[in-house]
Amino acid sequence: MKILQINKFLYNMGGAETYMFKLSEALTELGHNVKFWGMKHPKNVIEDEFDCFADRIEFNELSAIQKITATYDTVYSTKNIKKISHFLDQWTPDIVHLHNYNFQLTPSVLKEFSKRNIRVVQTIHDSQMVCPYHRLYNFQKESTCTKCVEGSFSNCIKDRCFDNSLLKSTVGAVESYLYHGKDYYNKHIDYYISPSQFLKNLVGKRVHKPIDVIPNFVDVLLDQNTLKSNKESYYLYYGRVSKEKGIIDIIPLFEKLKLKLYIVGNGDEVAEIKQSEYITYLGPKYGEELFPIIANAKYVIQPSKWFENCPMTIVESFSLGVPVIGANHSGFMELIQDGKTGFILDFTSKEKLEEELLRVDRLYKQDLRQQALSFYVEVLSKQKHLNKVLKIYESLLANKA
Repeated sequence: MKILQINKFLYNMGGAETYMFKLSEALTELGHNVKFWGMKHPKNVIEDEFDCFADRIEFNELSAIQKITATYDTVYSTKNIKKISHFLDQWTPDIVHLHNYNFQLTPSVLKEFSKRNIRVVQTIHDSQMVCPYHRLYNFQKESTCTKCVEGSFSNCIKDRCFDNSLLKSTVGAVESYLYHGKDYYNKHIDYYISPSQFLKNLVGKRVHKPIDVIPNFVDVLLDQNTLKSNKESYYLYYGRVSKEKGIIDIIPLFEKLKLKLYIVGNGDEVAEIKQSEYITYLGPKYGEELFPIIANAKYVIQPSKWFENCPMTIVESFSLGVPVIGANHSGFMELIQDGKTGFILDFTSKEKLEEELLRVDRLYKQDLRQQALSFYVEVLSKQKHLNKVLKIYESLLANKA
């Protein structure tokens, strides 16, 4: 099968890229022919084989007049329509698998697949189709927000969701009005994959094509002796160190309770981390350097304030047999089985949080590790995921007119 993976970033920028590359690697191992289309960038790990990747837009390097043109190009790009058309002239896939493409590649390219009768699948990595800001979070108010899910996209402009900028927020709202108005997401995409029921429920309010819930997978391999028992008693947060992730807010609690907390990651709030006997900041870590740190943790903790889809941190932790303490909302509620694979806590309740954290510390036992690993094997494994994705591909091709 010839499969074209499309994503604006073609290097490891975040969870969407990690997933796309892992999926592509697994498909290639099975003998499928996988190629990529996305945006030019010095960090790309994919070669621009046909010299038709989309041009990278760097607003900071543009003049005022150039920014006007570039703003238009982030919503609707005739250049990218020509580039993807040229790509398809050189190599025609059986399946196009979309990931993140708004604001750089733009949904304007979708009609090229319909013209050529190519079947299209999209993995929904964020809430872009129902939230112009794609984060369901208002940073000015420091609160989650679902005003645009069923309401008017003009809420994005009223609340200046994009960096408190009227211009950026207007561009975001215009993009949503344009492509929903033209019904692009129903006309030009045949099937959707949502990593969580939470996101499926939101997107399903505006998109009326089939949406299957298939949680993300990881492919982490460590010596099994590493997974048998934790060697240390620290809690671990890893991920972006920023306001919406909630990690800075709970540091004083770990100090007070004299529980060890390791923090791994980068972000705009790193300077707020005050290291001490109980708080250790390890900086950013990835892959083989990160996995042993996860595997030896007592719990991984994720106190996120904003909604999460299918956090890769949980999938990775479970694959290493580590239970997770997560917030009581969104994708956390689907992955964490309270008392079995970890615990669900209300991080907004400061009065109860101290008591609850002490409770889960007392309840820690090796059974939690085994149950987390078993849940990964039964629900989140690479093979389970591949079987479901390939079934979608095959059903679309079987029903192709």
